Amino acid sequence: MIGIVGTPFLFGSRVRRACNLILVTLLLVGAASVPVRGADVVPVNVRTAPGQFDIAAQDATVAHAVSAIADETWRGLAGLLDLPPAFSSPVFVRVIDARTGGEPFGALAEPGGIASVWIDVTACNQPGLVRRALTRGLLLRLGIAARGAEAMQSVPRWLEAGCALWVDTRVSPARLDAIKFETLSLPPPALGAILNDAPVLASAAGQAAAFWLLTFLHGEATGQREWPLFLQRVLSGVRGDEALLAAYPGRFLNVRERELWWQTGWHHVRRVRTFPTMTSDDSAREIDLLARFVFAPAQGDVVVPLRTMLANANDGIVAGEFERRAAELRRIAPVLHPFYRNAGLSLLEAFAQARAELPERRDALVAAFEADWRDAVELAAATKSVLDALEQNQR
Repeated sequence: MIGIVGTPFLFGSRVRRACNLILVTLLLVGAASVPVRGADVVPVNVRTAPGQFDIAAQDATVAHAVSAIADETWRGLAGLLDLPPAFSSPVFVRVIDARTGGEPFGALAEPGGIASVWIDVTACNQPGLVRRALTRGLLLRLGIAARGAEAMQSVPRWLEAGCALWVDTRVSPARLDAIKFETLSLPPPALGAILNDAPVLASAAGQAAAFWLLTFLHGEATGQREWPLFLQRVLSGVRGDEALLAAYPGRFLNVRERELWWQTGWHHVRRVRTFPTMTSDDSAREIDLLARFVFAPAQGDVVVPLRTMLANANDGIVAGEFERRAAELRRIAPVLHPFYRNAGLSLLEAFAQARAELPERRDALVAAFEADWRDAVELAAATKSVLDALEQNQR
């Protein structure tokens, strides 16, 4: 099966008929299925990227929607969890039509180092539940990589809830403001109750507390080992409070001091002011992903230039992908870093006018984006150089 890496998208025979360029034609030969509309149901298997998520469902539309959330989840947690570029085997996700034990999703470590996730199809219209399921599977796969499938059978629920909200607040910055408002008048739950997965985590407030704890512990790490060591121990099955004592030495001497440390951190992370825009690095990464079209034939990934994609924009499948990416750009455009805002807007214009009939117009759209992107990269590099020099002089 052939898909676009990093997108909830598969290519099929319709593309082969429409593409005029031999390169694209060769890349698309052999695709097994395409997205469907209406009541049609076509079983599909979608891969976000090699060694990341592999999603199977009876309905192509559902599979693509889940893969979009999976791609966001991987990108959002890559830095926090220090994820590798790819695992030796992906997290296998199966969308099924029967709920088991009243749960909307579940995850299991299987022999051979396999992490599998099932999601009830009725839960797929709730992005939050899908995100939780994918996060559980990703944490399970990370634990399997560290200690094996036999020893890794579950993940801490507080870590799962915190990581899922961590991604939500980066995909939608307004979500962070909402969580701050929801917990404005709440006292911090006991640290031990959160770390040891007490029933408090079943409530929305408890899940928000897990997010604040995750944010606090990640920010509290002063070296390169504290947060990674804590994460490693927790995923190895060590009790959360014991892992905390080992990974963050010198912060407290007893339970009372530990609670005071946590309460201070709770109020700090909830009140800290954040910039209303994405960072320069985050903006560059998002635009680069949206401008990058990677096909995954059996022989390996192949990058197809934006100019080539625009030349085939009249094909319905390609046009649909442009529409999806344009919608994503419109969503993040207001919060793009000033360095990259022009590049984002020019890429959005290229997507919006992808069906321009004149080749000269398509070339002009691509040239405008490339120029804005080049200016942004140069400006970001120059700024970093100046700041590094200033810091060095101060030392």
